[in-house]
Amino acid sequence: MPIDTTPIIDTHVHFWDIARSDLYWMTPELAEQLRPLHRSFGPDDLDPERQAVGVDRIVIVQAARSEWDHRWWFSLSERYPWIVAVVGWVDLGAADVAERLDRYCAHPSFRGVRATAENVPDPDWLVTPDVLRGIACVAERGLTLDLLVRVDHLPHVPQLAERFPELTLVVDHLAKPPIASGDLSRWRERMTALVPFDNVWCKLSGLLTEAGPHPTLETIRPVVDFALEHFGPGRLLWGSDWPVATLAADYRSTVRLYRSLTSGLREDEQAAIFGGNAQRVYRLMT
Repeated sequence: MPIDTTPIIDTHVHFWDIARSDLYWMTPELAEQLRPLHRSFGPDDLDPERQAVGVDRIVIVQAARSEWDHRWWFSLSERYPWIVAVVGWVDLGAADVAERLDRYCAHPSFRGVRATAENVPDPDWLVTPDVLRGIACVAERGLTLDLLVRVDHLPHVPQLAERFPELTLVVDHLAKPPIASGDLSRWRERMTALVPFDNVWCKLSGLLTEAGPHPTLETIRPVVDFALEHFGPGRLLWGSDWPVATLAADYRSTVRLYRSLTSGLREDEQAAIFGGNAQRVYRLMT
């Protein structure tokens, strides 16, 4: 029986320079909680960790919004062969969104945009007219739209999936289920509503930091099992959410945890979650 040679791809890595990056989410209210993250994180920090657990490639996902950050991420993809894609940020409601996207599309590593609904006060922001026009621009360029959403935003995702059937939508972090509280009923109901839309994918990422101060395999298992049951291995991608995940566990432990949670799957199903699906979603060369 042949050994699967699908590369292992971490679809959710953040890099930032603490002195220059636009870290808008590091608010004063979260200063103490995020103190371990208040330093620079770059490829040289991650490289030995990802090699130790056999991660072949990574996708940079935005954690900042500035032009400088995008130029830096693009330059990193040129210097490090294992950085294969960048999911950036644009102001989806801005009048110049098309021009900004075209500038970024000029770089071969640019694969998509992250819509950061979590960081906008208006819970209906995703479906406001200006943002919908911006999302249309993303769809027209064949880019992927990652969604940084929580449970309150989920009712808008089916609307986007139906309105833009040609657009690949990725729900980051499984929409941050409230694992620590244990009350997953509303999350389950709203995630289930996404299942009929084949252009909606879900990312197994960011779960450790939603599971309370001492996350374990068993506290996270219910949401991973739910995702596997409803979306199947064919519509799930894995991402570490490094370095944010280090608030709960180091990189090697994070990778091993997700590996353990999916160890009951067939080899080809695991290969899809940990690499094959990323190749499709982010249009990566094999």
